[in-house]
Amino acid sequence: MGILIKPINRSALQDIFETWSTSVPSQEVAPLSKVNPETLRAAIADGELINYYQPKVNLQTGEVVGFETLVRWNSPTQGLLFPDQFISVAEEFDMVDEMTLQVLQSALKQAREWQDAGKLWRVAVNISMKNLASLRFLDQILSMTLAARLEPQMLELEVTESYHADDLRIPLEILTRLHINRFRLSIDDFGTGNSSLSQLTAIPFDELKIDQRFVHGAHIDATRCAAFDASLGLAKQLHMEAVAEGVEDRADWDFLKDKACDVAQGYFISKVLPVGDIPSWLLSWEARRPELCQTTQVLTKFEVLH
Repeated sequence: MGILIKPINRSALQDIFETWSTSVPSQEVAPLSKVNPETLRAAIADGELINYYQPKVNLQTGEVVGFETLVRWNSPTQGLLFPDQFISVAEEFDMVDEMTLQVLQSALKQAREWQDAGKLWRVAVNISMKNLASLRFLDQILSMTLAARLEPQMLELEVTESYHADDLRIPLEILTRLHINRFRLSIDDFGTGNSSLSQLTAIPFDELKIDQRFVHGAHIDATRCAAFDASLGLAKQLHMEAVAEGVEDRADWDFLKDKACDVAQGYFISKVLPVGDIPSWLLSWEARRPELCQTTQVLTKFEVLH
């Protein structure tokens, strides 16, 4: 557990995250077998990677603000494979740039189609620190966005830390240039990576994504609640949009809404969808919106005790 007194001290915030990490036992997950690198290389070349999308909605109005792009591998022999089964292989065997650019091109095309239909939804794409090792990646993003006839602010780049970069000079330069060119930058899974706090001091992020481990059940867990409050407070102090991941039930939703978090994402809102399922989801979401967005005041069990 932990208590933070405003203004928030970064060292104290880091202590909260470390305490939370050690106090909550990790779930037992069966190890995933790695895919063959050459099979993956052929899959990328053959167009077997497909984009799925998960909605991100405004917590106060329920309005859809955008979609996160999540890649899947539609293997003809193994069926639908998830990123944790092949992303690390792509990074290890120098395929991550080709994969990311393929995902990005498809996402930009989809965003253009939405915009042509009158839907001004931002599309978010995950990028690895390894993508940011060469300035050529910056030029490719710029040219692809221009070719798609999209305004840069309609593309959000979520920086993940699955690969740890020893030299941050080129990544910092690329991210700074992207910011200058009006692309939105998001720090993903905040509080769980190797250098999240230090990145916040060096990179002009627009969005902070609060990891699901600090979100689901935070209204009944003091440590989760403290970590969530610290993350949200930091986002607000730095004038960043706060996005809560892993919203699993109505209690999570009401907790976040009462905390004045900006955006929510998770299975309570929608699972990850193939693009063809988005229209039917929108109809069901519009039916749920009025009741979910009524004024509520949810007290955590800790506030009730006080």
